[in-house]
Amino acid sequence: MLVAVATPLPLALPLALPLALPFCPRLAPALETRLTVKLHHSETVTAPRDQVWEAFMDLKRVGSCFPGAAVTEVDGNDFVGNVRAKIGFLGVTFKGTGTLTDADQSADVWHARIASTGSESHGLGKADIIIDLHLHELPGTSAKAAPLTRMDLTTELAVHGLPTRLGNGLAQRISGPLVSRFLRCMAS
Repeated sequence: MLVAVATPLPLALPLALPLALPFCPRLAPALETRLTVKLHHSETVTAPRDQVWEAFMDLKRVGSCFPGAAVTEVDGNDFVGNVRAKIGFLGVTFKGTGTLTDADQSADVWHARIASTGSESHGLGKADIIIDLHLHELPGTSAKAAPLTRMDLTTELAVHGLPTRLGNGLAQRISGPLVSRFLRCMAS
């Protein structure tokens, strides 16, 4: 006896695509699509550079400061977590791993790098991201002025699969307010 179960189309589509590929080869390019975006953000905050650095070295805090992200496990410089994002009506959740690959305070400009990779939890999308942070200590306007730190954040994002229908300009506009909020949280 064969029983048919009705699955809503948004849930059925990611499950059905791999099965449909042998019968509909025109779907293959959608799965192989890749979008690479490089985003630049800069924010000056009233906080000492040491304080911002310590916050960025706390990987759990990094996850809690970024909207939609959560770091669930930390082991040294490695972490496990997830990110939920909504772009228009499309909501995606990526689960993955990452590593703090560089933490250099030896130069005038301090540099840290986090590299991570993840897969869409209910789909076929994948993403790789590299986050570079440069911290610049700025001179105060007076002896009593609070210390200022300029944070320059460069994000290299490569998205593979179906969630790639996003252009560079739209990605920069969407990410701008999110990254600004993230940087202010790291400084508080």
